[in-house]
Amino acid sequence: MKALKITLFAIALILDLKSNAAHLVGGEITYTCVGNNVYQIELIVYRDCNSSGAQLDNSASIGIFNATSGVLINNIQVNKGPTQSLPSNTGNPCLLAPPNVCTEYAKYIALVTLPVSSQGYSIAYQRCCRNATITNINNPDDWGMTISAKIPPNDSGCNNSPQWNTTPPIVLCSQENLNIPVTANDPDNDSLHYSLCKVLHGGGKSNQQGSLNSPQPNPPGPPPYVVIPYSLPNTISNPIPGTPPLSINGQTGILSGKISVTGQYVVVICVEEWRNGVLLNTIRRDYQFNVTSCSVSIWADIISEVDDPTQLCIGTTVPFSENSFNATFFHWDFGDPNSTSDTSNLSNPTYTFTDTGVYTVTLIANPGWPCADTDQVDFHIYPPINASFQINGGVCTDEQAFIFTPNGNWYPDKTIEWTFGNSIIDANIFQFTGEYPPPITFTKAGNYPVKLFIKSKACEETYIDTVKVYDRPKIVSDFSGIIGCDAFTYEFDAKATGSTNLSYLWDFGDGDTSHLETPTHTYNSPGLFDVKLMIWTIDGCIDTIYGNYIGAILVNPRPDFPFSVSPLKVNIYKPEVAVQASGFNIDEIFYFDMGDSTVYSQQDFFLHKYQDTGNFIIKRIAVNQFGCWDTLGQLIRVDPVLNIWTPKAFTPDNDGKNETFRPVVTGFNNYHLSIVDRWGNIVFESIDAYEEWNGKIHNSGIECPQDIYTWRLFILDFANSPKQEYGKVLLYR
Repeated sequence: MKALKITLFAIALILDLKSNAAHLVGGEITYTCVGNNVYQIELIVYRDCNSSGAQLDNSASIGIFNATSGVLINNIQVNKGPTQSLPSNTGNPCLLAPPNVCTEYAKYIALVTLPVSSQGYSIAYQRCCRNATITNINNPDDWGMTISAKIPPNDSGCNNSPQWNTTPPIVLCSQENLNIPVTANDPDNDSLHYSLCKVLHGGGKSNQQGSLNSPQPNPPGPPPYVVIPYSLPNTISNPIPGTPPLSINGQTGILSGKISVTGQYVVVICVEEWRNGVLLNTIRRDYQFNVTSCSVSIWADIISEVDDPTQLCIGTTVPFSENSFNATFFHWDFGDPNSTSDTSNLSNPTYTFTDTGVYTVTLIANPGWPCADTDQVDFHIYPPINASFQINGGVCTDEQAFIFTPNGNWYPDKTIEWTFGNSIIDANIFQFTGEYPPPITFTKAGNYPVKLFIKSKACEETYIDTVKVYDRPKIVSDFSGIIGCDAFTYEFDAKATGSTNLSYLWDFGDGDTSHLETPTHTYNSPGLFDVKLMIWTIDGCIDTIYGNYIGAILVNPRPDFPFSVSPLKVNIYKPEVAVQASGFNIDEIFYFDMGDSTVYSQQDFFLHKYQDTGNFIIKRIAVNQFGCWDTLGQLIRVDPVLNIWTPKAFTPDNDGKNETFRPVVTGFNNYHLSIVDRWGNIVFESIDAYEEWNGKIHNSGIECPQDIYTWRLFILDFANSPKQEYGKVLLYR
């Protein structure tokens, strides 16, 4: 297995993150000039994930002050960005942070336009309170935090602040030599100087919201700011006890030292920005470091042929991969005795061996480090087998006798095994060991997997392919004995079978053909028709089947004799019609349905009188000696007769007798009645033949006086001939 040189230290994390702790871990402010005196200000606030204190604020109050007078110029409210987690790093790839340390942060980003000023501006953000578990200041949860930066005079140009290169490490490891870069870059190429600096207070525990002594001062207070004293023996230049003490290189920004304690410690790192010997700005990173015992955690791991079987027996050129933990650089030795260049420092190299065989490959993770680790794995360098097989033999069920021949690369001590089908009933031989199996016959049509397994040296390979066995096509249906009446429509289905797609050519015996599988054909004249069919396949078991005679279709004639009706239109006063049939066969049975429930049977001439008006269909229904039916129909019309009757007077006096007036009309299609007084004024009109006049203006107005009124009636009779009638009616009161 792997030589895991992992020393697991007891994680004695003395960061007692109490449930009543505050939440503040630290923060920083930077800015970027985007042009035209517009600045993008970015505030980052860090929070202890394990704290039960307040969450990150939904908005932050950032104050902008005159750099000389300290007068507040602007107080901007900035919304919080997404909450993110800091990675659990220690700044040392050899060391692994304990799992119960957690820091999260959010960015507050705003654009602000600042007028040209020869005095410059100060930026500040304040928040309370710090974690009560901090070790190097007294009463830490009574203190807050001020984060500040300075924008130099912008009357001669627009400055960018230094920008931090990395997020701070979440853990500093006790009893380990630290060498952690805490660096920044300057977009304007100004000179930067790094230092450990004072811790500044801001905010408090007052319940007066927004005041300078509240947890969230709004606006924040102007400079100068209260300095939080370190508890002895901690100082600004030595904030965490250690030998050598914690320090930062002013030119490189490398944080170094060997901390001798554990706990939580506030450290402020300042970056000064200088140009032509003038200090322009200082950015501050106020941060609470978790100091704890860490575990050494690096190990080498080669992805072996067991881990990835695709690495096995792929030839002399092999791509190698590693799955090492916490390693950043590597050294490979491929163990090839015939080469002096069989090493690589790539993480995932490719090497070509000089010969086949078994080689021991070595990987060193982080060579030269105290926590370097080594892994060794044997690799079998052989060409791939590339197994396959050839098949010879007929594919139809009545041919078969398949001959299988293996193909591939193997050594003389190889093992070759065959499996035919899914079970012992699929073929005459289910399993066979050897290079050349006897002829194989499968029991029925279908798709059968054939598996070839070859083992040679350390190489194993399985090849699976499918053998397809097909039935010959055949025709099942017989169409003899099918009888119909013209025009006779029939759906043909040969119920042909085959293992692959079939093609069809039907000959219906009347000159028509079809290539459909199940065509529908109509015989439009009587006769005896011979049906022929040809089917064929173009893949699988290729064959052609001729059904030169698969049935005869007999189509008999239908009764076909006419009849006449005279006249086709009558009225209810003379509703009699004459029906006469001619040309019928003596063997045919027929009857007439007159459409009014009257039926006449086997009568070639008769008179029929209708009892009602309307449209009637006379049907001649006949069946001949072949059982073939036929129906003919004729529409006739019996019209009503137009009649008009009108009363001469009416008395709308509410005695219940003779109260209304309307003409009574029969035998019409359209109706329009109007009634006028002696001066020609219309007092009533309607297109509803059943609506009556009640003696009032349009049946809803004032009562009309007693008088003689003229009515006018326009109608269309059932022949759509217009009729107009006039008359007078006495309205008597």
